[in-house]
Amino acid sequence: MSLPLVAVVTPTYNGGRFLAETMESVQQQDWPNLIHVVLDNNSSDNTEEIVAAYLNKRIPVLRFRNEKTLDQRENWTKAYRLVPRDAVYVRYLCDDDTISPTSISKMVTLGETFPNVGVIGSLHDCAGAVQDFFWPPGKPVFPGKEAMRMALLRQGILMPVQMMWRRRVTDALEPLFANAMDGSWDLDTVFRMLAISDFGFVHEALGFTRVHDNTVTALHYAGKTRAWTRDGLDLIMRHGPAAFGTDYRRQLLAFRRYYVRRILTWWREDRGREHLQPHFDALARAGFGVNGMLVVDAVLDWIYVKLGMRRAWTGYPGWQ
Repeated sequence: MSLPLVAVVTPTYNGGRFLAETMESVQQQDWPNLIHVVLDNNSSDNTEEIVAAYLNKRIPVLRFRNEKTLDQRENWTKAYRLVPRDAVYVRYLCDDDTISPTSISKMVTLGETFPNVGVIGSLHDCAGAVQDFFWPPGKPVFPGKEAMRMALLRQGILMPVQMMWRRRVTDALEPLFANAMDGSWDLDTVFRMLAISDFGFVHEALGFTRVHDNTVTALHYAGKTRAWTRDGLDLIMRHGPAAFGTDYRRQLLAFRRYYVRRILTWWREDRGREHLQPHFDALARAGFGVNGMLVVDAVLDWIYVKLGMRRAWTGYPGWQ
């Protein structure tokens, strides 16, 4: 019986600084049925030359280039559509990250063992240490909606750029990366997959995520944007009903109170409304206009929490 084909997908834009390390890590994989799809988003550096140097290596490379630069979501969507039709699994790999030599084989082994798993994650090394994703050790598979609930409550962390996805599950989503959210559209995609499949997790560090000043995360999520919290509200609104069931309204209310208190803290730290408008807009989209009653409710909730009468929100994002 032939081994399932895995497509590693690397959308890249001016990735010359680290791209060779990324592509070399794919070449070092011990899984024999593998292909590397690289989409150059009209780079102006030496990206094209680096990709060309890998065209005749052991692992086949499919090279594509955009004639004009697309935004990141559009580029990732186009890259997915370039994956060969006979690929059984898809593994996105950013142009500044790497994977361990056994990464593909260990993820595929889990997927082949559990056919209902559509999303496969693993531990990874980031900022010099293996990150704890909180998934209970010794348990390799979680029902999809349970994994959604745990992720929203930050009892498990989903890292889209360190995952493998089953092709028949991703094909059920069109487009793969929807534009319904201002940010975290890749995490939104993972939630959409978990609504129709299970989650598998390899409790080993199989990847390396590089931290530097030119990542999309650093450029759009760092500092005073606090965009993770805005995305948290959007994720709860979109996926909370499936994840929480009858407990959805209570969880949404807890997050809203937490969110309003965070906005008050940011207003005090920033000495004004700078950077806060996206958060006001997110609350308005959710049907919560920021007003005096909303503020009083959030402050009273904080008092109840301090008195031990209520539990504080400790879920996603959990660090802003």
